[in-house]
Amino acid sequence: MKIGFIGLGNMGMPMALNLNKSKKIQLLGYDVNKNSLKRFKSLKGKVSTSLEEIINFSDIIISCVPGPKQIKSISIGKDKIIETINNKKIWIDCSTNSLSCFNFLKSKLGKKLQYFVDAPISGGNVKAKSGDLSIFVGGSKKIYKKIRFILNILGKNIYYLSKPGAGYAAKISQVSLCYLNYLSLSESLMLGVKSGIKAKTMLEIIDKSASGGYTSTRYGPNMVNGDYDPSFFLGLSMKDLNLANEIIKLEKLNLPIMNLTSKIYKNALKKFGPNSNHLKVIKILEQNNKLTFSKEGR
Repeated sequence: MKIGFIGLGNMGMPMALNLNKSKKIQLLGYDVNKNSLKRFKSLKGKVSTSLEEIINFSDIIISCVPGPKQIKSISIGKDKIIETINNKKIWIDCSTNSLSCFNFLKSKLGKKLQYFVDAPISGGNVKAKSGDLSIFVGGSKKIYKKIRFILNILGKNIYYLSKPGAGYAAKISQVSLCYLNYLSLSESLMLGVKSGIKAKTMLEIIDKSASGGYTSTRYGPNMVNGDYDPSFFLGLSMKDLNLANEIIKLEKLNLPIMNLTSKIYKNALKKFGPNSNHLKVIKILEQNNKLTFSKEGR
């Protein structure tokens, strides 16, 4: 089977590398970033500098790009994905996408919607590397069964949600909680540290208590060591929250904690910029309370 993989970034690169290990798959990688292509090639991946070549080569196209703008860029227009997919060419989109963009794609796809699968991912770069991602799948059950072996290479927890677009909605709902959790964890740490407990000790207490979990285990160390986790950008966090706010407006929901989280992230984005490490948002809390976790003893 021939797979064209579009988007060799923080998540796409390890995903494409895992697929490239399969003897059942011929894989060709593509990215607009020449450095990403160079790196993929150095890791024994085959690359193309042409989107058109990737599309023509593929039985299955997998895209993993930053968001709606990039999804539209690769899919709408002459010789782009939507014009070329059919019963012999399937498109799997693993990006985090807005529901408004999905509805736009749906209108452009028409009857071709049956050959499109939304399959956004969760688990971060670490689980992308290990092939243990969670994947939320919307689309035709027939097509889902056909591509299941591909999803099994990429992820451990596969959720088939049937309705096209449901995968996108699940991802947005799930990832929103990450940002609430980061802020909640940092506030809990602040309570302990301000009371004289070393940051590393307070994190261990949280992690081994009823309130501990994936956030404290995976991201807590990045809060107390001061690197604010370089594996993801603050601008991408804000992008995800904007997608959640779109659903909030669409469904006329009243979600005060989400609204407050969005405001804090907007302030952080303005202060530190979109290319800052994503956990730098907690520096707002540190600065407001005149304390830096990484300086409070380990």
